Amino acid sequence: MIDRWYPSGQVLSPPELPIYLKNVYDLQPIIGMPSDAEVVGIHAVIEAANKASGIPGLLDPGLNMKLGDHLFSAQMARYRSKYSLVTFPSDTTYIPPDLPTHITINLEPISGAPSDEEMTKVQDAFQCYQELRRFPSMFDARVNMELSQHLFNIHMARYMRLTGESQPNPMPTSSAKSPRQTVEQAPNAPDAPDILEEPTVSTNNAGTGADAAGNHQASQSPPHVSPMDSSNERVEQPTRTADQSNLASQSNQQVERFNQLFERFNRLIEQSSQNTVKANELAEKANNSWERFGDVLGNVNRVLVGIQHALVRNHHGNAISALDCLVNEKGMTPAVMDNGFTFRRLSELFSGDPERQTQAIIDGATHNIYIPDVWVGYFLNFYGIGAGLCESETTFKLRFGKQKDARARLSKYLSSCLG
Repeated sequence: MIDRWYPSGQVLSPPELPIYLKNVYDLQPIIGMPSDAEVVGIHAVIEAANKASGIPGLLDPGLNMKLGDHLFSAQMARYRSKYSLVTFPSDTTYIPPDLPTHITINLEPISGAPSDEEMTKVQDAFQCYQELRRFPSMFDARVNMELSQHLFNIHMARYMRLTGESQPNPMPTSSAKSPRQTVEQAPNAPDAPDILEEPTVSTNNAGTGADAAGNHQASQSPPHVSPMDSSNERVEQPTRTADQSNLASQSNQQVERFNQLFERFNRLIEQSSQNTVKANELAEKANNSWERFGDVLGNVNRVLVGIQHALVRNHHGNAISALDCLVNEKGMTPAVMDNGFTFRRLSELFSGDPERQTQAIIDGATHNIYIPDVWVGYFLNFYGIGAGLCESETTFKLRFGKQKDARARLSKYLSSCLG
């Protein structure tokens, strides 16, 4: 095996990152073989970009693609540095990283190209380890990087084996056969006429034309009708007329029966409509009662929300993280969101960006919080204070030109809760 033969002067340039991703890890050009820390940083930026993709306004498919290309280039550089591309895959052994004890999948060294079972086993282990991101104390970014590199290495080994085994398929050649060759090769059918035999053509020669014309006229002469047949037909005609009369009578009876059924159906529909009107009246009364009950519950919710905010406000030493404890009228806090973007998390990502700066008074002190416009609309909608600023009650998109007013309203609300 040839070791460390990757060009030392090779440069891998990362894509340009927005400020919230630079705060995660500021990617710099990589000279030579990438170090562990540099590859770990690429993984961290990709994970943050994937989370940010769920935020309206931050999705950038082009950036995600460039980050994936950059990770591929870095992993290829590490592969080339460790394994020679001219070495036959069967001479190479791919050793997996050591996994923690809470990962029950046992990975073993792979000699040469991996089998389907070995490939699936490594993929399952990588997927299981990705699930540990939800538990930071159990997730090790370096182990994740090594496991991802191991999966990349065996993918390359499998690709090299399949490339070496594949052979070009020659295009089938076919020679055109002439009609005469086809005829000569076809079996002789007992009933088939000889195709080389000339067809017989009728000619109207002298002495034979009259016979042909006579035969043609004889074939077209009308059939002879006897007087007995004509008499039978006149007898059968009244019988057919009586049968047609019976069919008309039966048809009239069926139409009358259908009309009776249709009238009965109309009466049933009319009765059903009356019942529906009564049901609607009862439902309307019930809705009015529920609306009044809902108003009472709404008042109770607002009282409980005020009490909860007072409890948070009375806690000594509050900071920006206290904003994540403020419940809305549904009893929910920003901390329960699936994507994990809270006031504190957003302020850490966008810290120092003046365009996203908003102030809130907490325990009498002014604190700077950094929130994108899309999240300002989200929090206004979350706390039910977005009337006139959001496009509708069901969306958190701010109206055009209302960004400044929206930040002022959110600042006033947060300050009233914790100031």
